[in-house]
Amino acid sequence: MTPQPRSVPETFAFACGSCGHGWEATFRVMFFTDPLDPSGLTTQEYVDEAGRAVRSPLAEAVCPRCGGRNVHVLEAGLAERARKAAQEHAAHPPRHRPRFPHRSPERPD
Repeated sequence: MTPQPRSVPETFAFACGSCGHGWEATFRVMFFTDPLDPSGLTTQEYVDEAGRAVRSPLAEAVCPRCGGRNVHVLEAGLAERARKAAQEHAAHPPRHRPRFPHRSPERPD
């Protein structure tokens, strides 16, 4: 009987450098140790939310919106914070304040 591998959940945030889409995904990282390997090296495998074994999302991420591969991995939570900031900016854009030169009492216009 082989021992059950250890597993831990990992959530990654992603941002597409092509279309700007941001998202998060949670994976289970499974750690396997071969009991017959004297070096005791551990290998890991990523399992997506659907239960499929996938390549490392850190190296092979693809944007679900545009299919782009220019994807950046961020700290978990950053994608959601960036999305909220963009929504807030769209709802309340900054007001443009015109800049006028200062008038000097010595120099009338």
